[in-house]
This record gives sequence, structure tokens and C-alpha cells, in this order.
Amino acid sequence: MKLRRVIFNLHLYIGLAAGLFLVLSGLTGSMVVFRDEIEALAHPELMETAVGEKRVPVQAVLDRVKRAYPQDKPLYLRMPRIPQETYQFRMNSAHDLFVYVNPYNGELLGGHRQRDTFMGWLALVHTELLSGELGKNILGVGALLLICMCGTGLFLWWPPTGIRNISRGFKIGWTAPWKKRIFDIHRAFGAYIIIFLIIVAFTGVSLVFNKAVAEFINSLTASAPRPSPPNSRADEAADSMPSLDALLNHADRVLPASTTWVTFPQTPQAPLVVRKRTPDEFNPNGRSFIYFDQYTGEVLLIENASNAPLGARIFNTFYPIHTGVIGGLPTRVLQVVTGLAPLFLFATGYMMWRNRRKAKAYKNNSKVAYKLRPDRT
Repeated sequence: MKLRRVIFNLHLYIGLAAGLFLVLSGLTGSMVVFRDEIEALAHPELMETAVGEKRVPVQAVLDRVKRAYPQDKPLYLRMPRIPQETYQFRMNSAHDLFVYVNPYNGELLGGHRQRDTFMGWLALVHTELLSGELGKNILGVGALLLICMCGTGLFLWWPPTGIRNISRGFKIGWTAPWKKRIFDIHRAFGAYIIIFLIIVAFTGVSLVFNKAVAEFINSLTASAPRPSPPNSRADEAADSMPSLDALLNHADRVLPASTTWVTFPQTPQAPLVVRKRTPDEFNPNGRSFIYFDQYTGEVLLIENASNAPLGARIFNTFYPIHTGVIGGLPTRVLQVVTGLAPLFLFATGYMMWRNRRKAKAYKNNSKVAYKLRPDRT
């Protein structure tokens, strides 16, 4: 019973301390699951275009963006995933300026800062609490605390009398007094959702503390780590770089698969990276990479996700699991429900805590009143 009291207090105070962060993360995550669809509805003039017969050269599009935004530096290019989708350039950083271009005529459709749109702002809240790396780490710690809450909650849910009475933990006494109903609802709903909460929390941790989690998975599976990104030879002549279209065509030859992103070098030593998605990958962005020397166009490294070590293949599933895309629409809807769970559990848990405090205060006041009765003096 002493251990149960310790576990109960741990579950209670973690919930009170981290509950609001978990609620915020869950609610924003439920909306971010359908971010692309919502943004396409909100900004169709930027994200959709009429399908033409042929796309203009990507290098010409890149040059036009550079001329239009001379103070900004291209970092990523998201390739269209469907024929009517536009090019999306991310300038300066992954979460700064987004520029959209028609792939069929090269027209600049417009741009915006990520935090200037509702869904972009919401995504920043969900991923970094609008606080950069600090907010990201806070959310990672919050996900670890959620795993602790699931563990302590499971311990408290397990009946002291053993497995023969385990079915009681899934039942709700709808005719019981309302305080008992709140307790039953909190306990039963937590039991039904706990597996999904643990999965979401652990995959969220993997996105924040990715290096540590990758090393952990590799050690469990005795897998080799991912190779380090190679460097370009900065001593080569800078004007010898092939066109972006030539590099994309070369990437298609060495690894025939859909190109999803291009990462432009930000330092003299960095490579240009073409990201691809092979047909057997769950990640919508793919986890296959081709590294090019930014000066000569030489292929420096090919990472084919289909041939990756077991540890890397396991780690590569965490992002699509976390976002719900691994199983299509049903798992995305399940992610929305899981994202709403912290709010429901926090609300019912808070009501239980308040009821306990009121009952304790009433008991203490009754003791004081009893001691002060005239017939006691």
C-alpha cells in the first residue's frame, strides 16, 4: 500500500505539473495531422495550380526565386507530390519564409512567413512552443513524462486482487454517484487509450531526441549507424556546378524513385541533397538520400532506405506512426482522437483531485469543529 501511495502521488503530481503542456501538444497535434489539407483549403492560390503539359526547368524556377528574394537564401525545395501541387521553397530556415511557384510556367504565386498563417503558427506551437530549440526540448521532456504517467496509471489501474478482476477496469458505473462515475470514466478511458498514448509519446521523443533514440534502436538491433553526411570539396571551382535539373536527372538514374525534397548547401563544405521516397517506404517524404558535391555534381553517397540496416528501418517508421500516415485515413483519425485524450484525462483527473481536496478540507474542518464544541470543554 505504501508503494501504491507513492505511485499515486507520482501520477498525480506529474499530471498537475505537465498536464497543460500535454493538453496543448495533443490539441495542436490533432489539427496538424490534417495540416496539408487545411492549408490547401485556406490558401488554394498558393498550393494548387492548373496542370500543364510540361514543367519548366527547376533551375530556372530557382533562379527566379533568388532574384525575387535577394535577401533570403533557399534552404529546401519541396517537390510537387501530385500534378496540381506547386513548388514550395523554404528560405533561410525550415520555419521561416515559404515561397510558392507554379511548376508549369514558373510564375511566383506568393510567399508568407510560417508563423503568419494559422496552421503554420499551430505547427510551430506543436513542434517547438514558438521557442525554437528550448521549446522543442521542453516538449520532448513532456513526452517522456507522458510515458511515465502511462506507466504509473497502468500500475494504479491494475486491480490489487489480481487478473481475475481485470475486467472491472474497463467498466463504467453509469448509475453510480457522479464522483464515482468520473473515477470510472478516467480509469476506463485511460485503459483503452494507453497503448496509443505510449506510441505517440515515444515517437514524439524520437523526433526531438532523434540521435539518442537512433543510437538506442541501433544498440537493441545490433545495427550499424547511418553514415555521416559527406563533404563537398570546397577547393573546386564554384562555377562548375551542374544545373539543378541535371542533378535531379542524375538522381533519378542512380535511384529511380519519387523525388520529394531538395536541400541546398548552406556552407562551402555542405553537399546538395536530393531526398527520395521508394515505393516500400511509409514515410511520406521518404528516407532515401543522394548526396552531391555542390561544385562538381559528383555523387558522394547514396542512402537507399530499402537497403538500410534494421535499426534505421525501424527508426524510419517513427515519423509516419507519429503523424498517423502509416495506415492512411483511419490511423490519422485515430491520431486525432489520441491527441484529444490528454485534455479528457486531464479534465477528469483534475475533477478527481479537486473532489479529494474538498473532501479532505471538509474532514479537517469537521475535526476542528468537533474539538471546539461547548460540551467538549
